[in-house]
Amino acid sequence: MLVDVGGHELKPVTLGISRDLRVGQSCFAIGNPYGYEDTLTTGVVSGLGREIPSPNGGAIRGAIQTDAAINAGS
Repeated sequence: MLVDVGGHELKPVTLGISRDLRVGQSCFAIGNPYGYEDTLTTGVVSGLGREIPSPNGGAIRGAIQTDAAINAGS
């Protein structure tokens, strides 16, 4: 993804590592929910290591829970 903004003194964001996350930290979701391009939402990490049932009957382990607004495409 390329985010194009005006300014010459801007520096790229350094992304973190999931294992370094802590509950209470700020987080961001960048995506294309429902076809709305270049969408950013913010939230707080509210849980780590969650297990979510998957559509095939298995489980998705190690999920990160946040209160950021997440929709299909985020």
